[in-house]
Amino acid sequence: MNFNKLTTKSAEAIQQAQSIAAEYSNHAIDQQQLLLALIRQEQGLIPELLTAMNTDVKGFESSLADEVAKLPKTSNPVSPDSVYVTNELNGALAEAENIAERMKDSYVSVEHLFLALLEQPNSALKELFKRYSIDNKKTLEALKNIRGNQQVTSQDPEDTYNVLKKYGQELVSLARANKLDPVIGRDDEIRNVIRILSRKTKNNPVL
Repeated sequence: MNFNKLTTKSAEAIQQAQSIAAEYSNHAIDQQQLLLALIRQEQGLIPELLTAMNTDVKGFESSLADEVAKLPKTSNPVSPDSVYVTNELNGALAEAENIAERMKDSYVSVEHLFLALLEQPNSALKELFKRYSIDNKKTLEALKNIRGNQQVTSQDPEDTYNVLKKYGQELVSLARANKLDPVIGRDDEIRNVIRILSRKTKNNPVL
């Protein structure tokens, strides 16, 4: 695999998988550690995908951590830089690059890693995916809703997903839930908004 084609988040996930292997005294990084790293990413895409599929993310993470704990251990301290990649994980990484190419993406993002683990799971992940009803079709549907038709053309594509949801407010939903701030005492602001919306010029910022 060409590691120069990894997005920032993908590279971070692989580095975190190394740290998890060292934490559990594993000499090798397998698919379990990588998937656990993907799920534990702060504001990561994979937890968002799992949530969109109505998956019990906490339960899935706990079950996955149990599988990592079952991996072979050594009694000696392990450095993250000393662990090696298993053949099964190496195959999944190569498949992630193929998936990125099929999706016409320039970089291998976290969704490609997750899809590769779904397509080429080892026996432990295969059982977990089955138990939590996670499959390729549901993942692609959830990914389409989050990512839309965007292509991965930079090393930080996740920053562009669901931009409105991340940085905006859905006022209609907030109003229905009675979560909007009261407008009493804001007559001047309301009049100013109405005045701007009433403009019929090309300079109207709303039109």
